[in-house]
Amino acid sequence: MTSHPTLSLLVEGIDPAVLDAQRQVNAMIAQMPHPDLHTPEGLATLRAGTANNLGGTQITPTERHVDGPGGPIRLRIFSPPSPRAVLYRIHGGGWAAGAPEDDDVLNDRIARSTGTVIVSPDYRLAPDVTVPDQITDTVAVASWLGRNARTEFGTDTLLTGGISAGGHLAAATLLALRDADDPAFGKFVGAHLDCGAYDLGMTPSAATATEQTLILTRAWLDDLLDLGLPGHTVEQRRTPQLSPALADLTAFPPTLFTVGDLDPLRDDSIILAARLRLTGREADLDVWPEGAHAFTNMATPLSEIALQRTTDWINTLLDRVR
Repeated sequence: MTSHPTLSLLVEGIDPAVLDAQRQVNAMIAQMPHPDLHTPEGLATLRAGTANNLGGTQITPTERHVDGPGGPIRLRIFSPPSPRAVLYRIHGGGWAAGAPEDDDVLNDRIARSTGTVIVSPDYRLAPDVTVPDQITDTVAVASWLGRNARTEFGTDTLLTGGISAGGHLAAATLLALRDADDPAFGKFVGAHLDCGAYDLGMTPSAATATEQTLILTRAWLDDLLDLGLPGHTVEQRRTPQLSPALADLTAFPPTLFTVGDLDPLRDDSIILAARLRLTGREADLDVWPEGAHAFTNMATPLSEIALQRTTDWINTLLDRVR
């Protein structure tokens, strides 16, 4: 009798000094304001947040636009020399904030470390549109890549990924492509899903979040779901099209899940990874101790280790599928 390797949970062997440094960052994060996101002022505060881009980039990003269901969609692109794949990487922001530029430093480093073109879409934001509208945006770009990546970038080997809401949109996009029999689906050889929400009805770690939870408090989780899915009941939020953890996972590509142990969306990654494994799909899961939501984009010692793990995983996958 054979069995799958044990599914890893908490990452072990981290230098205690790294964890201490992360705790110091977490103490600063605990002071961030959490205004009511239903107010213009609160939404403006969320959108004013900036990611780690102080280090600048070595690759100069380019931009282009492709047709989307609501009009042209801007793409921000990092192209290394002689790329061997394209990583369609979707930014976060709780569906209501963010832009591709938020991930510039991270996207630049992934592109250089893995030899992949990074394509990041500027999808429409809630409350101007709903989460289903955003999925149509990200699906449109993924389908465009399936048709045009080889001509545009010299390769049609595709991966996808994203952070926070972007992780959710990446997973939902893959399932939508598969269910629509879009030829692009077969070109996606892997996914890196970083701290996404995969059960929009809330997993235990999300449902038990408090106002002391770092970054994503329970009030903010409720507000963001209300903004992105106005009027939806819990049952409506848990349809397979919106909640990948409840979907049929047939043919889902190999996936690396990255999430912090302090993240209220921790259980989303644990549950989706476990369901993939039970379906016979490849899924690696890293739960990082002392990691808050989206810690991988915070320029901390812990994020450096997690980034190295991510790029190693991508390189190993691409070496295998070439």
